[in-house]
Amino acid sequence: MSAKPTLPVEALSLNIDSYVACTKCAEEVADIEPKISLQDYAAIDVGFTNWGLQVWCRRHQADIVHIDFGGAQLPADFRRLEKN
Repeated sequence: MSAKPTLPVEALSLNIDSYVACTKCAEEVADIEPKISLQDYAAIDVGFTNWGLQVWCRRHQADIVHIDFGGAQLPADFRRLEKN
């Protein structure tokens, strides 16, 4: 992974268009009373593997998605933008 920042600082804000979630967590949270958000219910780990990037559900000990980079080393921006 590249250590040199490649994105404009504006890209470090929340820009997620499509969230990734465990389908089992989504099914379970729909039936919980009082209501709780999927974001608060889910227990997810995200990290790099030998193949790419993996999203793992700790609650169900299950793979949510594993993105294969196909051996490519993609640029990554690890700067931290904090809101006051």
